[in-house]
Amino acid sequence: MYVVPDLRVGGAERHATTLLPRLDRDRFAPSAVCIGEEGALFADLTAAGIPARALHRTKRQAGAALRDLIREMRRERPDIVLTRGYNAEALGRIAARCAGVPNSIVWVHNCGDIAPRGRVRPLVDGFLDRHTAAYFGVARAQIRYMADELGYPESKIRIVYNGVEPGAFTTADDRSAARDLGIEDGHPVVGIVAALRPEKDHHTFLRAARIVVDRIPQARFLIVGDGPMRDEIANTIRESGLDGRVVPTGSRQDIAALLPAMDVVTLSSHSVECFPMALLEAMAAARPAVCTAVGGVPELVVEGQTGHLVPPRDPELLADRLIALLGDHAVRRRMGAAARARVESTFSLQASVAAAERAMEEVVNR
Repeated sequence: MYVVPDLRVGGAERHATTLLPRLDRDRFAPSAVCIGEEGALFADLTAAGIPARALHRTKRQAGAALRDLIREMRRERPDIVLTRGYNAEALGRIAARCAGVPNSIVWVHNCGDIAPRGRVRPLVDGFLDRHTAAYFGVARAQIRYMADELGYPESKIRIVYNGVEPGAFTTADDRSAARDLGIEDGHPVVGIVAALRPEKDHHTFLRAARIVVDRIPQARFLIVGDGPMRDEIANTIRESGLDGRVVPTGSRQDIAALLPAMDVVTLSSHSVECFPMALLEAMAAARPAVCTAVGGVPELVVEGQTGHLVPPRDPELLADRLIALLGDHAVRRRMGAAARARVESTFSLQASVAAAERAMEEVVNR
């Protein structure tokens, strides 16, 4: 049973909705519980035949949510409860203990905390550690964060890389999605696929875009995603004189169709970024990437082979790398092909699911 806050659009949520349907049904009987609302990706699970339920509980209804979770676990009698997200991690593990579930696993998808953790959470985590069989991460960069900052015993930490299905992404260029967004053929396109949140640092992306446009006036930029910084980013676009050159698309479900319209993909996060699914998908689509070297991103992007890594909050260097790639079609093709090959050899969904299955069976059988 996978317990999560909800299944809204996001990398950690997409991980759950791609993993659970592909677990070997001869060995696993997956299900999911959302403590809050369903979220946009909830239907992906139900369409795949995964039993899933939303409790529709708010943070102020923690007691009721705990009772609901205990009831669900006693009814289903899972061997493992997976949790992701703080309220799910706490309530899910407490419920598992009360319901007699033998194994609780926390699956961590971040490399840091945006806000201070406060005094209560370390106490709760310390108490619940004795009832936690393992802590799964998605990048080796998390190990020190999980052990040193979160206080998880290093002996309990397992890393299971995310993966994507390469066959779901074409490697061919296709400008139709760009044309639908008003971008004419012949304009090079840089895309960023990320939630509009502070840690994604779209302001650095936009400062770099301004520099690129000054050098390559025909360059265009796609911002794919939505979030609390939507209005602020829109204001920055206007104030930077980038209207018509930067196109916000909002949240999109057709990422596989948008990627072939991009010449280069970028991420500009300054913190917390771990092992972004958006970057994996871009690599599967044979897109070269220019990304900030934060979290697990350097475990994905091989400098000079599949793209470039730059320091966070350095719009000048980010722009320089983008300008170089936009001006060299042969290098883009070579890096894109190397990115696709890296996904196929190391970060396929099949490999990720197999690693998750092994890790869970090791926890149960030890």
